[in-house]
Amino acid sequence: MHSELDNQRILIPGLYNLRDLGGMKTKDGSTTASHRLVRSDALDHISGSSIDSLVSYPVEVVIDLRSEEEASNHPDTIASDPRFKYYNIPLLRINADDINTGVITDTISTSLGHLYVWMFENSKAYFAEVLRTILKEKGKTVLFHCAHGKDRTGLIAAIFYLLCDVDRKAIIDNYAISYTYVKELVAPLIASTPENVHHIYRSDASNMERLLAHLDNAYQGDIRNFLSSCGITGEEISELRSILLP
Repeated sequence: MHSELDNQRILIPGLYNLRDLGGMKTKDGSTTASHRLVRSDALDHISGSSIDSLVSYPVEVVIDLRSEEEASNHPDTIASDPRFKYYNIPLLRINADDINTGVITDTISTSLGHLYVWMFENSKAYFAEVLRTILKEKGKTVLFHCAHGKDRTGLIAAIFYLLCDVDRKAIIDNYAISYTYVKELVAPLIASTPENVHHIYRSDASNMERLLAHLDNAYQGDIRNFLSSCGITGEEISELRSILLP
């Protein structure tokens, strides 16, 4: 296991989009702290030494953002490992594997950016549950993931970066680089679907730009206003912000 220091990527065999949320510059010149929050693609295809590497990082808590159906069809290999505390908290309560499901069908005809806006307005209780679980485990290194570590995972990462006043361009770039890492992982899906579907397996910068524009239009550009609309209190928002600050 080793890290690519310029982009917070952690190289562990079997994982494609494993990254520490530390190392991002904030507007006041500080840097987000490492070994507190980690993002990833699904942990359903790792075993042995790769799991040991997560333990030694040390990842102590895993939050699986996939739907119950996805988690059941492709279970995390660490879910029953006593070295981890595992939660399955679906951020999108549909089977994202099914491209014929309503909101996924809509996403195919529009963009992932539209899906992200839809989730901000329709998954508020689930965002709150995920964030409160992270707060409950504060002091431990928490890994959160979805299937490819770019969409549901990307939204949670963006929330924390916005809370810490990371520059928006850096947030967009951090989101967009996911496709570079998961190309090999999603290649079979791209090969088996029509061309008009392929964009949902990428992480085009325009998707995050659309979400940030929605934040500006609906929440005065302040992620705290969005979190308040999710029922998160001011005290909780301050605690969440402190997780990534030195």
